[in-house]
Amino acid sequence: MKVACCILLFTVVISPAQNSEKLQQRVAEGRALMAKGDAMGALDAFRKATDLAPESAELHDQVGFLLAVLKRNAEAREEFQKAVALNDGYAVAHYHLGVAYCLNEDYSHCISELQKAAGLDPKSFAYRSHLGDAFSAAGRYAEAATELEAATKLQPDNADVWNRLGAAYQKADDLAHAVDAYRHASQLNPGSLDARNNYGLMLVQTREADKAIAEFQHVLESDPGNVNAAMNIGSAYLLKGDLDHAIAQFRALIAKNPDLAVAHYDLGLALKNKDDLDQARPEFEKAIELDPNMAEAHYTLGISWWQSGDFDRTIAQMKDAVRLRPDYGEAWFILGTALKQKGELTEALSALREAVRLRPEDPGPYNTLGQTLRMTGDLEGSKAAFAQGARVKAAKEAQLTDMMNRK
Repeated sequence: MKVACCILLFTVVISPAQNSEKLQQRVAEGRALMAKGDAMGALDAFRKATDLAPESAELHDQVGFLLAVLKRNAEAREEFQKAVALNDGYAVAHYHLGVAYCLNEDYSHCISELQKAAGLDPKSFAYRSHLGDAFSAAGRYAEAATELEAATKLQPDNADVWNRLGAAYQKADDLAHAVDAYRHASQLNPGSLDARNNYGLMLVQTREADKAIAEFQHVLESDPGNVNAAMNIGSAYLLKGDLDHAIAQFRALIAKNPDLAVAHYDLGLALKNKDDLDQARPEFEKAIELDPNMAEAHYTLGISWWQSGDFDRTIAQMKDAVRLRPDYGEAWFILGTALKQKGELTEALSALREAVRLRPEDPGPYNTLGQTLRMTGDLEGSKAAFAQGARVKAAKEAQLTDMMNRK
């Protein structure tokens, strides 16, 4: 992921000591060429000015700016480094150097330089917002939210930064603040389909399905062909448990987009939730045909066969699911369970141990592993698995009780 680049343009200031007629001519020439859009000519002029005043941080930064415009990023970075070495208090140069590092996906140095710029000028929207973006790109979402929140205070009417703040909060698992940020973005710019869609998705995650549906419908009013919004309406109906409307929504979407694998999968899910397995399975199969790498479709199709007691088909689908997603703990669990039910205990043990490894917080795989070990005669191993399952279950119940007490 790359951080959006915004190079600040500024007026070169020449100190009295550097104020020679020839230098001023070079700077004036560079400015005139920049005004005409001649970046290459301006670069040549400012390089000649820098030769006359090599200790000018401003001139090195200007040369770096022009190199960045010409996409000569490595050379630009060198000039920005010279600028900050000459004047460590020059915020613009730290900012430019930070952006240059970000473009090279060197987020450690990028963040360091942007922090210096923001420290020197904490009221700069560009510095704070780009620092927030850099933290997001580095996966440091809580810190990203802090900087983007500061940016919203500097430009409270900027819908885009509110939208990016929502994304940072969302990735930091702070859903309540994410909803607020996305709501603010959509209110500031009601015409932004991206903001409305993000807001609706957050409402789905916070189980406010009716509000989510209203947001997605607003998107469709402006963009009737918006497939994501149409899909999200179906998902919100699923969340509500309104399966008939969900099924109707997905069928209407498929009528217009018959090759949309995820729509077939979600239609199958809605039909499965209505216990209509005979109609659900063809939808899962169609999703797999359209997208053979959709591990979830293999898993859910396997679950449908497991519910019908067809262990061979369950096992086949779960093996496909874990082949596509080796860290699919739920699929390993069902695979192990089906193998146990079929009497293939050695394979079952292997699958269940992998489920335990991937889902150590889930008591189910421990208990099924204990049952399977007991069937093989390993009573000590069985006892240990049951005991661990009991500990995990007790820990989950204590955590749930604590959460309920906090409310």
